[in-house]
Amino acid sequence: MNLDTVISQVKRNCNISDARFWGEYSICGLLLRLRELYRSERGLKLWEGIPHKDISDWMSEREVIWKEFQDKDLEDIAIDGTAYRPFEVLRVNTTLEKKNLIYSAGYGLRMKPSFFLADLVSKRTVDGYVVYIAGDEYARDLADYPAMIQDGVIFARVDMTKLLLWGRFEELRVKDPRSPLAFAFSRYGITPDEELSEDVDRKVSMIALSEVETYIHHELGEAIEGQKLGDEWKNLLLDLSGRKAEFFSRGVKDLLSDTSERGMIKYIIENRKEGSLGFYVVFLGGYRKLLFSEIVNAFEKFVKSGDWELIEDARKAGYKKAMGYAERLLSVRRDNPDRAWVSEYIENEIIGEIKTFKP
Repeated sequence: MNLDTVISQVKRNCNISDARFWGEYSICGLLLRLRELYRSERGLKLWEGIPHKDISDWMSEREVIWKEFQDKDLEDIAIDGTAYRPFEVLRVNTTLEKKNLIYSAGYGLRMKPSFFLADLVSKRTVDGYVVYIAGDEYARDLADYPAMIQDGVIFARVDMTKLLLWGRFEELRVKDPRSPLAFAFSRYGITPDEELSEDVDRKVSMIALSEVETYIHHELGEAIEGQKLGDEWKNLLLDLSGRKAEFFSRGVKDLLSDTSERGMIKYIIENRKEGSLGFYVVFLGGYRKLLFSEIVNAFEKFVKSGDWELIEDARKAGYKKAMGYAERLLSVRRDNPDRAWVSEYIENEIIGEIKTFKP
């Protein structure tokens, strides 16, 4: 097997996906993703600076590629003379695992196709679900999710987890030392006065290996709660695609997954992962933050008392609230076949009664 050939094929599909969907990101979000994709493709360390001219030239080249690929179809991936369709993940990985490689293909927000090819760190089964942990990535698209479940298989990405953490580390020096961010990093031995360096890069790499486990448990919660909600929930998201109501519904499902009995917060509690708890509060945003004020209040008290029961009580309250909204959303869809009306009702009545909020 020629690795470079496989990489180029996966990259091509990544470029086709990005060419079709780059407009779904905000300008700021797109520029940040391009910056990190450039760093990844050039093999630059997170603490290394990027010359402005170099990345400007690269972005111009990427724009040309996107114009060329925007109307192209995703292509098969050929490995050792066998052609695989882009989403035949199981078949592709049957071959790649022998080379300690892992391939992932799935659909993200707004049904954007997402792909990556990486070194395989480990493979195991958790609660009946196969879990792959991916290390250094050779090819990826703009999507930067730390973990995803597809067809009952969880793909967790150390590189993307590290990228999320590094972005927050760069904020650390300007944050209040009493902030959740400072609390989280302090539990891993990192303080606000540390400079960007290769040594800190190594430390953040170790944190990423630990934190990726919490994202695995978000996906476990996602799978378990998804079974409860059934295909009706998937159809709801398709009906609402691209609307504010979709973001709200996904926020409800994410909160349900986080607070599930097998979800992220339960895992944090059971393993007494104080750093992970801090990072959970740090990364809590969008509709999840609007819906889950209980965890913010509980965390403030936890910092002073160390009482994990506070976090458990908040988890239970969050789950009850999220399930209530999930059931209400499904009920509205069930009783009203007009998709546009359902979307407007969710945005004006359900979201409106909580608080006017833009994700």
